[in-house]
Amino acid sequence: MNKTHTGEQNRNSAHSPQAQASAYGAQMAKYFTMNQPPNVSIDSAVSVVRPQMAITRLIARSGIPERTASIPSEKAYVVSVHLNHANSKEWELWTDGMYTKTGAWPVGGVAMCDLESNSSIRNPGPIDWIHYHVPRATLDSLTDDAKIPKVKRLHCVYGSSDPILYHLTQLILPCLDRPEMFSQLFMDSFTLMICSHLVERYAHIREAIPQIKGGLSPWQRRRVVELLQEHLDGELKLATLAGECRLSVSHFARSFRRSFGTSAHRYLILHRVEIAKVLLSETNTSLVEIAAQTGFSDQAALTRTFANVVGVTPGKWRREHSRRGIFVDTSNRRSLQPH
Repeated sequence: MNKTHTGEQNRNSAHSPQAQASAYGAQMAKYFTMNQPPNVSIDSAVSVVRPQMAITRLIARSGIPERTASIPSEKAYVVSVHLNHANSKEWELWTDGMYTKTGAWPVGGVAMCDLESNSSIRNPGPIDWIHYHVPRATLDSLTDDAKIPKVKRLHCVYGSSDPILYHLTQLILPCLDRPEMFSQLFMDSFTLMICSHLVERYAHIREAIPQIKGGLSPWQRRRVVELLQEHLDGELKLATLAGECRLSVSHFARSFRRSFGTSAHRYLILHRVEIAKVLLSETNTSLVEIAAQTGFSDQAALTRTFANVVGVTPGKWRREHSRRGIFVDTSNRRSLQPH
């Protein structure tokens, strides 16, 4: 029996049997190891699953030397980004009985599989792939929101380089084994970026997604800031923010970036860090308590994010910026007097 190591992160409630059979995570690894020799296995299958999109990283040092089993039909696409180089003539694809052999496949090369077709692959060399499982409903929601025609087909030349998709993939890699990073707002924002790019580049729709020139109005900015302040943990849907501003999701996302210079999720991260700075410099609150007050899942998440944004750990920053003359040392139960 093939051995598959799976680290699947999923904050949602239990999936239905139909959802569990979808082509991501351990199920994708199962499809790829069917029909393989007994010594072939997927070394790692790590996934983050949300209804609007699932992200899976598959690593197999021994590759997939035999043709895989067909992936059952579903209304979704699998968009694959290769993180390693594939030698010429190694990667083979069968789609509805049609055979395709590619040339050299560069790092960052992309493939797209419509899961409503009957597809299987073969790749005898080592693999390290990121698979984006994108339901058609997610793409339809985006195009409906932008008032452009629905996507009939995503298509690319297999192995084509896509610097934008590769860059977005590199951003997500460090987060795959950290489920606390995938708040609702983060996943909504990331899904919007990925799907907007897929539609604009690979759907071959004449109408481009409208570009918004103006930003949010003053009342919209105030309302958004209030909501983000009330939901520091990020468990707030992008659609909720857009609805409060009486805008479509795509319109809101572009208007927010125009007004604040960054995405709603990035703005929230920076805001949480600024609150943490105040607590670090003006109180003796522990890092565990600061993490809880600023919406982080635990102290480790606070430390990672703070160090990434500020450049130093919270502890070091506190030592350098504490206003020791004004805050109360709760551990010693005495007021610290100015020197």
